[in-house]
Amino acid sequence: MRRLIRRSYGSSWAVTGILLLAGVVGSLLAARAQAAVFTLPPDGGSLIGKDRQVQSKASDTLLGIARKYSVGYWEIQEANPKVNMWLPGQGTPVTIPGRFIVPPVPHAGIVVNLPQHRLFYFPAPRRHEQPIVITYPVSPGEKGWATPVGITRIIRKVPHPVWIPTPSILKAHEEEGDPIPRIYPAGPDNPMGEWALETTLSNGEIYIHGTNNPMAIGMAVTHGCVRLYPEDIAALFPIVPVGTRVNIVSDPILATLQDGKLYLEIHPPAGSDHRPAKPDYQKISRILDAAIGKSQVAVDWGKLRHVATQANGIPQLIGVEAYYNPPGAPAGTSQAAPPQQTTLSGPHHPASGAVGAT
Repeated sequence: MRRLIRRSYGSSWAVTGILLLAGVVGSLLAARAQAAVFTLPPDGGSLIGKDRQVQSKASDTLLGIARKYSVGYWEIQEANPKVNMWLPGQGTPVTIPGRFIVPPVPHAGIVVNLPQHRLFYFPAPRRHEQPIVITYPVSPGEKGWATPVGITRIIRKVPHPVWIPTPSILKAHEEEGDPIPRIYPAGPDNPMGEWALETTLSNGEIYIHGTNNPMAIGMAVTHGCVRLYPEDIAALFPIVPVGTRVNIVSDPILATLQDGKLYLEIHPPAGSDHRPAKPDYQKISRILDAAIGKSQVAVDWGKLRHVATQANGIPQLIGVEAYYNPPGAPAGTSQAAPPQQTTLSGPHHPASGAVGAT
């Protein structure tokens, strides 16, 4: 396919990325992005981050607050269902959702979970360093333009890309009575933003890139590409080497056993227009089995059913390990399972710079 490139960087940017990575927790990501950098749990758990409370100002919108803290559209809405999106009001308490369960795939390179509307980047740790993960909200493909699932890699880094819509995108817009230009030059009106990472998916048509419409980040609105806030892609672009593995998955149900507590996070499926699916308790049971392994866990099934029905994407506590010794606790001080809950172990059942998309 025909390609139009402003500039691209190859191996030199890979070297630069490695050098910049040394300061990723410090100066590189700066104050606004520090909330997106987390140390991976040492006990094998997958829950990262923490929520916080802020108070809105009279001039704030909920989406403006979301962008300030690198949170997506649906994330901020689900965490604040009673707060007005456009006029939260002076002094209104706003919850910043900052807890996420990392998808159960190898913690390497870039992982994008489509239902979660999240990108996770796992920089290779240096010797004696604790592994970290950097996460950002993203916009994946909308219904009919699904972002492909699978393993790919970054093959090129394109600053200030020029976007050439594919024939299918041009045709779709014409049929909707909304014709678009055949070429979008680099600049503020380019839907790809200022930075783009090209993958091998769809013959090089799928990019991880910025946007000129940051208000939609966190919604499924693209033609298959993965969009980030302009400042998030600007932070990610220099530290990701060419050749980085990218694993795009579609896991709406996530669970982890961490510090003796069992957490469950459920999202509407990808391509569902954010409509919760009918709970699949057999699938939830299998995912819980994988999370708890050989441990014995007391599960609150009423809470589990609430989480499954609500499917708001917020990690919630649904059980505790029956006999858990916190790190450093004296022998014989394990906590017992709370009463009136079912103990679970083993199998169980509850009751661009190129022709492409953007």
